[in-house]
Amino acid sequence: MGMKSFFLIISLSLASLLNGQVLDNFSGHWTGLENLDSPSLSYDNRNISIVISEGGDREDYFIYTSSCDFLYNEDLSWSYHYFGFNKDTGQITFLRRFITPLGVLGFEELAYEIVDWATDFFVAEYIATDGITFHQLRVSLNNLNISEPIPAKVELSKNFPNPFNPSTSLFVSMDHESEGSLIIYDLVGNEVRRLFDGIFDRGNTKMVWNGLDNQGFRVGGGIYICQLSVNGAHVKSQKMTFLK
Repeated sequence: MGMKSFFLIISLSLASLLNGQVLDNFSGHWTGLENLDSPSLSYDNRNISIVISEGGDREDYFIYTSSCDFLYNEDLSWSYHYFGFNKDTGQITFLRRFITPLGVLGFEELAYEIVDWATDFFVAEYIATDGITFHQLRVSLNNLNISEPIPAKVELSKNFPNPFNPSTSLFVSMDHESEGSLIIYDLVGNEVRRLFDGIFDRGNTKMVWNGLDNQGFRVGGGIYICQLSVNGAHVKSQKMTFLK
């Protein structure tokens, strides 16, 4: 058998395996190593952690957090970073958030080719369109260090009234008692007010924000982001507008 035929068989086998995968197969805590070669930064075999979970409001995508700055913008952890999988192309996609020069949220779409796949392991590679940036992930599903599962039902109601002044109310709802937080951020990701940090009861929990920050000062008028996190995962967020 020639080398060309051998690699064709390998490629077809991988394509067949990926065709049987779905987005749910990527849910979990993945750990391993990464390699980066770029004009500004390069390193080999650096430890990486990626947590992929259901959530967000983008159809056919999950949300993720990561220890990798190339993939994840910690400064914008209050905003969804999305993960997607296209079984037709064999690509996974990370949508990394950033603030545009206009002061609004944008994202960079990073598409990775899966070059090796098993039930609890995959290797994926990204090559920038300019051809001078290369990033490789070699990660395994970490079944030992997964946090408590997110409740099957987690809801964050829209705040009312919105826009508001002086206060607004909203409800957190979940189907069983869980640890979590509800935090207000400004549009550049600074924490403004920590409304709750502890154990959410089963059922509905009413929250009220009176427009004050953590120091007790009235905030300026504008748009703020309310983020709900449960068991260490960012699961819901929404915009609210404070009228000055």
